[in-house]
Amino acid sequence: MAATAAPHSPPADYLAGDAEKGDLSPSTSTPSSIANAGGDALVTEKSRGVRQMEALQTRLSTKYRILLYGSFAVLAYVMSLDQYTNSSYLTAATSVSFNAHSTLTTISSIKSVFQAVSQPPVAKIADGAGRIEAYALCVFFYVIGYIVVASAQSVYAYAAGNSIYVIGITGLFLLQNIIIADISSTRNRLFWSIFPSIPGTINVWVSGNIAQSLLGDRNQHANMWRWGIGMWCIIVPICATPILLTLGIGMRKTKAQHIEDRTEQRVAKQPLKTRALAIFWQLDIIGLLLLVAGFGMLLTIVTIANGKGSHWSDPHSIALLTCGGFFVICFILWERFGARHPLIPFSLLKNRTVIACFVIAIVHPAAGGVIGSYFYTYVLVAANETTLSAKRITSLASFTSTLTAAVMGIAVRYIRYLKVIIIFGFCVEVLAFGLMIRYRGAGATAGDLAAVQVVRGIAVGSISFPVQAAIQSVTKREYIGAITAGYLTLFYLSQGVGSAIGGGIWSNLVPGKMREYISDPAIAAKAYSNPISLISKYAPGTEVRDAMARAQGETQHVLSITGTCLAAVGLCTAMFIQWLKLTDEQSLAQVEEAEVGKLKENTTDKVERK
Repeated sequence: MAATAAPHSPPADYLAGDAEKGDLSPSTSTPSSIANAGGDALVTEKSRGVRQMEALQTRLSTKYRILLYGSFAVLAYVMSLDQYTNSSYLTAATSVSFNAHSTLTTISSIKSVFQAVSQPPVAKIADGAGRIEAYALCVFFYVIGYIVVASAQSVYAYAAGNSIYVIGITGLFLLQNIIIADISSTRNRLFWSIFPSIPGTINVWVSGNIAQSLLGDRNQHANMWRWGIGMWCIIVPICATPILLTLGIGMRKTKAQHIEDRTEQRVAKQPLKTRALAIFWQLDIIGLLLLVAGFGMLLTIVTIANGKGSHWSDPHSIALLTCGGFFVICFILWERFGARHPLIPFSLLKNRTVIACFVIAIVHPAAGGVIGSYFYTYVLVAANETTLSAKRITSLASFTSTLTAAVMGIAVRYIRYLKVIIIFGFCVEVLAFGLMIRYRGAGATAGDLAAVQVVRGIAVGSISFPVQAAIQSVTKREYIGAITAGYLTLFYLSQGVGSAIGGGIWSNLVPGKMREYISDPAIAAKAYSNPISLISKYAPGTEVRDAMARAQGETQHVLSITGTCLAAVGLCTAMFIQWLKLTDEQSLAQVEEAEVGKLKENTTDKVERK
């Protein structure tokens, strides 16, 4: 399939011929001044990163498109392998090295907060400073974060390093999505968005062997998790280099065509204070702080108040809930009325498809977060699977979803409508959660769990990427970064909320059930706080092991019911997405503008003839 990203074919060379003046016309490059009390912040209708990619898109040859997509695929494969094995190392670290297995959901919630709040600033940097600069910064955060994690001596250091790492890896995936959206058409975008993830499907089988080779088949070498983390500090920068070089050569050649960037010349002459204020407003620092404070507090309270020993009526719970809600309201008001460059353009929220996609970005990942937090632990303990088998079962949904999304990407090129695929996906998701209610119990077999994961993967592959493609298709190029970041911000925040809700249900139900089914209080407490260490001590059929399996199985039943309800809401929401016919343009907004322009020309011609 050709990567038709523009209405005309690209020339033979990487960047062939002279720069077309229409790409950077005075109407798009002439700066406008925004006066403020602290000085004049010079901005353009289109930011530097957007204008660079517009010029780059029309000059990319097929050869260099393949090189760029191939480089994305290599890096995505490496980061996919990292993510597949990361959960095993996290379980080993919290359970064995730090003896704090119950902090899994807390770390997951913190991870989701950083995944969410890192999206808008990365998108802002990519637009304002450029794609290359943002990409290099994300690689730096990735490496620094994992260095801290690999050397952590406490769960707090682990959580801190993991948060830094999350900013890096999330930014890399976001920039991959933005750059692909920059150079692809709406008709081909779904396929090319999922293309870099296709090689990673093999990691479902490889990751289990890697994790087991380090940790042991029964986690007897759990302290080796540090080596599993540290190796990525070397591998990822090496794999990211071809992408940086490919984009760098392209941007350098674009400058060699003497494309004039008047705004940068004017800003460079401004005093340092004026430039600092311009960056302050452009990155919307106030909005970012309100976003982090508000949603961070709300996620924290959901985790703490539902945890063991805490309640919603506790003073600290009420304080966090009140302050978090206040900051969220302030964030919305600030973005609507105060921000000069809002994180999310509110004008886009009038579009029915954008609203529906944002709602889906809330309910769909929340459902996955509810049932996913302790699934790996459940498979090890209740289903009595080895580290290798547990890793493969938990990764099976991701494997299936990637293949499904690739098939849907090819199908939508000819169907040209995303709505039918999204509705199909939610129908399958409701079915998958219903099967979880039936088969996630104490006596579940590996076949039962694997089959349900396959069904769930088909659903995810028909929802996540198609919804992202739908929201990008109705957005102009200059807003692609902002709308993608906004969508993913909601996605990761909701995933964190779902994980926190699942952790709250787990923390409230499992300890009591352990005490009820296990006569020894000390063993019951350890069965909750460090269940992995008891696997080798108590074989299936013993009183303690059966009690652990029963407690976890009954809790999984409750989690599955919760997920089913959220999936049903998503199905209803998908009905409101517009029936949008995809084209060979970069966005449907371009098609609409072209049609309006033709209509005006025809009207003018008729008037002149009269």
